[in-house]
Amino acid sequence: MILFFADGECDSDAFIRHCYAHFADILNAAGAHLPREIGIVREEGKKPRFDREDVHFSLSHSHGVIMLGIALTEIGVDIEKIRPVNFEKFDFIKAEDERDFFRKWTERESWLKYTGAGLKELRRPIPEGTHFEHFEAFEGYDACVCAEPQNVRAFLIDLDGVEGREGRK
Repeated sequence: MILFFADGECDSDAFIRHCYAHFADILNAAGAHLPREIGIVREEGKKPRFDREDVHFSLSHSHGVIMLGIALTEIGVDIEKIRPVNFEKFDFIKAEDERDFFRKWTERESWLKYTGAGLKELRRPIPEGTHFEHFEAFEGYDACVCAEPQNVRAFLIDLDGVEGREGRK
């Protein structure tokens, strides 16, 4: 699994394609045979996916930063800026403070993306034994990935090199 982080805004599909090319280069250097270009499929009511079944991605934006996970297995990612929370509105998440809340929130949202359930299942309990890994890619943010346990590599992407840099989500 490879995680890509960026500080700034960018067209989502351009960022995904840019990072996928890096993913393919890294895996191909280790003996894989992935094309450098890939299509992105978006279907109503389903999570976005690549136009091939053997590579998966998940994307998250929060307050000016981007997180993308690409893996050979299902993956869900979420990144959130730690900020004030209305704990009464989200009483189904038992948290000690904002940091704890967003740690639990990113787990929940990354799990929903992993399963493809979407936010409609926000209050559904997360199954025991679900695997999460947290990262503090940027100060004041919590980033989480939900996937089967595996090696993780992470890269900070300079958005100046991404086609579509001027665009927004």
